[in-house]
Amino acid sequence: MFNVMVMKKINIRKILVPIDFTETADVALAEATSLALLLKADLLLLNVVESTGYNYSVFAATETIPPSLNDLESRIIEKMDGIKGQIVKKFGLKCSTFVMSGHIHTEINSFANKKKVDLIVMGTHGASGFKEYFIGSNSQRVITLSDIPVLTTQRKSNKTGFKNILIPLDNSIHSREKVNIAIVIAKLYNSKIHLLGLPDSRDKVVVAKFKIKLSSVERLMESDGLEYETKIAYGENLADTAIKYATKSKCDLIVINTGHESKITGVFMGAFSQQIVNHSLIPVLSYKHTYGQYSIDTPGFGIM
Repeated sequence: MFNVMVMKKINIRKILVPIDFTETADVALAEATSLALLLKADLLLLNVVESTGYNYSVFAATETIPPSLNDLESRIIEKMDGIKGQIVKKFGLKCSTFVMSGHIHTEINSFANKKKVDLIVMGTHGASGFKEYFIGSNSQRVITLSDIPVLTTQRKSNKTGFKNILIPLDNSIHSREKVNIAIVIAKLYNSKIHLLGLPDSRDKVVVAKFKIKLSSVERLMESDGLEYETKIAYGENLADTAIKYATKSKCDLIVINTGHESKITGVFMGAFSQQIVNHSLIPVLSYKHTYGQYSIDTPGFGIM
């Protein structure tokens, strides 16, 4: 049976948004702001100046000579303060800005742990000017290293929030642990949950056992009063199967595990997770199975 209970209860009170001034970072910031408003959470905006050289073409693309490091940092601080001012004025949220230098994915994870962040929201595949920004190439490294959930967004959307959430479930022992945090998000946005079973065999006995596991998750949905639907799908590439289902069903969030795959396969962060994050145009919430239980410290939102 899928045991969706895990031991640790965590409240989402601090949301970290890495900023590199690209459109994808803007999308991530909009999503993070929406969540912060619902959760009454604080926003922490972080810009990391890559220590290996100038890659901030937001400034350099129009300049023949790249700015000095000191000039670059002062201009970044000014730009970050402008973003903060707009958020505070428009939404009244508590918002702080930080500028650091170093290896970007390392600094993001170190900062998140130091500040005891509960969620990281960042864009993927941001590209501008000289080369791809850190928000594209470093998102996978952040997900792999982080024990904190990471919500990645890729494309511009006309809306924020999630109304249809996909939870892919396979035969792995930790696959069900992402269910809790998906329920938290579903309750925030009154979302419908799509349970997509991805058994690794078409054998009737295997599928029958898999359906029993799925039924325990369905009972949890019912006990929490959530709208849901269940489907079993097959395919040689399970990540591709999940993305196609999500697109067809108009899902606007996919919730995946990361921790167990890297240990078993030795692949960066797991073949399934890596493909989902790389290829999904739909936002992806990556959850490392060792992190614990998620709930919202608001009446009616606890997952017990």
